[in-house]
Amino acid sequence: MKKLSTTLLLFFLLQTGCFNLATPPSQISGSYTSELRYQSFTCEELSAELSSLARRENQLATAQEQRRKSSMVQAFWIGYGNGDGIEAAELANVRGEKEAVRKAIESNRCGASKNFSAKSAPTTNPAGPLNDNLRRDLETIEQWRSAGILTEQEAGELRREALQKY
Repeated sequence: MKKLSTTLLLFFLLQTGCFNLATPPSQISGSYTSELRYQSFTCEELSAELSSLARRENQLATAQEQRRKSSMVQAFWIGYGNGDGIEAAELANVRGEKEAVRKAIESNRCGASKNFSAKSAPTTNPAGPLNDNLRRDLETIEQWRSAGILTEQEAGELRREALQKY
């Protein structure tokens, strides 16, 4: 009886303690990338780069999720999984680059932020260019959010900033 309980305990420890599972994509944060790399880009180039990075992020998140699933199956049968691979490292890099591009967009006053310049200082006409600029900024933010370039939280922050400026 003691041998059976020891065997069961050992089996349980192997099944729960040594999985070495891949990290869920939602728990992989971006690595640091300087926005200086993107400061010479035009607004159009930054937008294209952000879209490209968003697509690559989605591909890598899917690949990481697949790695996690196969790692769970392996861990169930063998007692340990595959762990993180190149997908996790690349996903962290892409997320870091994406954040750097967003910072460059903000510093270059592109997209929603470009209309915050002195050209669009408040006017006395409430139905004039100010409201058009605000509408355009909010539409840009919504387009970026629906395209997956911005998260809902980031879009909300940009909306608040736009409303405060106008």
